[in-house]
Amino acid sequence: MVAHYRGLGWFARAQLPEQDITDGTVVVQVVEGRFGQLHVEHGGGRARSGFVAGVVARQLQPGAPYSLAQLERGLLLANDLPGIMADGVLRAGEAPGTSDLVLQVQDRPLLSGSASLGNDGSRYTGRAQAIARLNLDDPSGWGDQIGATLMRGVDLEYLGASYGVPLGTGGWRGNVGYASLSYRLGKEFAALDAFGKSRIRQASVAYPLRRSDALNVEVELAWTGRHQWDESLGLALRRRHIGNLTLGVYGDARDEWLRGGWTAWIVDLAHGRARLDLPDDRALDAFGAGIHGPFTLASLELRTDRWLSPDWYARSRITGQWTDGNLDSSLQFVLGGPSGVRGYPVNEGSGDSGAVVQLELHRLLPGPLGSELDGFAFVDHGVIRQRQDPWDDWRLPGDADNQYALSAAGIGLGWTHPRGLRTILSLASPLGTNPGGLEDRNQDGTRRATQFWFNLRQRF
Repeated sequence: MVAHYRGLGWFARAQLPEQDITDGTVVVQVVEGRFGQLHVEHGGGRARSGFVAGVVARQLQPGAPYSLAQLERGLLLANDLPGIMADGVLRAGEAPGTSDLVLQVQDRPLLSGSASLGNDGSRYTGRAQAIARLNLDDPSGWGDQIGATLMRGVDLEYLGASYGVPLGTGGWRGNVGYASLSYRLGKEFAALDAFGKSRIRQASVAYPLRRSDALNVEVELAWTGRHQWDESLGLALRRRHIGNLTLGVYGDARDEWLRGGWTAWIVDLAHGRARLDLPDDRALDAFGAGIHGPFTLASLELRTDRWLSPDWYARSRITGQWTDGNLDSSLQFVLGGPSGVRGYPVNEGSGDSGAVVQLELHRLLPGPLGSELDGFAFVDHGVIRQRQDPWDDWRLPGDADNQYALSAAGIGLGWTHPRGLRTILSLASPLGTNPGGLEDRNQDGTRRATQFWFNLRQRF
């Protein structure tokens, strides 16, 4: 009976009360574990211990039975709060059959973030890109976070700011953000003096349906509004407003199949509207893509890591999206780049709907100075549908079919240092033909050849 209780995650013990068993009947008394009191030990600093205690004890009622899942959820949600560390220890309570929880609350560092350098930019705005992220964790003591992001390329700049805050002690969290993006096209398009900018506003609310070491499921409702300007040769080409409401479900799970594994997923369903403000742009759109108006977009990302031995593991990743109509280019799916079919440059093979499958085999090796090396080989395959709803004369004679595929294979090496430094290098060669390119060249004018990708990131 005790094993049954514990198998369901509840605390219990069995005891034999004093009794007469001459008739062959034995009474076993099961004493359910009950929660006693919560004692808070605060190490001082920013964190408000009363609020953190409320998060931990949200589902724990004094004198009532409690489960491991309730205790685990509260502690994990408390540690999810930026800038806060919470550690709990059970001890015998004052009342028989009860357990008290001693909660230790401490501050994590006020500042956190990362800096990275990579070559995953577009050829026309600069392949090299540097990204810096800085967070102020728990500045108010309520588990809030102020974030800032800066990305710089040769002809690209992105600035973003966000603020997230818990909405009560139940796990709800709200977030608002604002970002600006500006670019200028170089290389063959430099003479066109083509440039543009975007202003992006975001607001979201999220709730953890399940929070545990083995399974996490979170739901989020987010609104995004984007205002885009594009100009060339001193003339306005586009003025577009795109707004959408997205319902997302994401999470991860651990399992013990074979030698164990980990799976993570993101599923989004968005509905929105694109508004074209320039009369000429809207008139041209009416005879072509028909972007002006409502749209629905579904997207999926699924990743699985599976251990094959203590040093070998396999990784698979699937990403894709589907829409019910033609989309603005800012919403389209892209095959090429380091997160897609790695044998092709960034923005190669874009379209309204598409999917990419990546398969990798990894080998872990010890590195110098306590670091870890991760060598891997991979195969990528992607399919793109350029236009969900093609119209008459939408492409020139000789252009690629509306739907085509790209494939690549290669090798890579990752290096991770215990102090937060990580580097990933990869070489990928295209397999087969590129129907979207011209002869032996890709869409950006580069030769169809092996692609080299690198990313260097330092966390702090």
